[in-house]
Amino acid sequence: MLESIQVKLGFAGNLVVDCVGKGRGLCLLWTDNMKVDLLSYTRFHIEVRIISYGAVVWRLMGFYMEPDAPQRHHSWDLLRRLHGMANLPWLCCGDFNEILNTNDKERGQERPGRSIDNFRTALDQCGLEDLDFKDPRFTRSNKRSGGDHVQERIDRGL
Repeated sequence: MLESIQVKLGFAGNLVVDCVGKGRGLCLLWTDNMKVDLLSYTRFHIEVRIISYGAVVWRLMGFYMEPDAPQRHHSWDLLRRLHGMANLPWLCCGDFNEILNTNDKERGQERPGRSIDNFRTALDQCGLEDLDFKDPRFTRSNKRSGGDHVQERIDRGL
């Protein structure tokens, strides 16, 4: 099925990490104007080296943060380990299941400050900075209405 989607959308290649348990798995698609080499993967990330048009070499990591809050330290440790593995420009993007500040969430239960601090600390230690956004402001909604409607910005590029 992925191959038919890949062809329909005009992508030349793909890497897939199959789902584990209730997870949905990960997928990375790319066009034919770049060479993509797999560096590492787990059920929470796909990391590749890209040689793009003009021979620019850089790293891309698609990241999915551990959804279980008490286990997130494992994902932060993974990010720290991978940070030091290659000395190339690095783009890390994906679903981090965490906000960077209180403005990244509208309504709902307040996130513990420690959770936000742990996210910031991991990004600082890896030299990663938020690339900011251009609408929409939030990337996740609980799809409820009225006062029960919660929105968060948990997906980002770093």
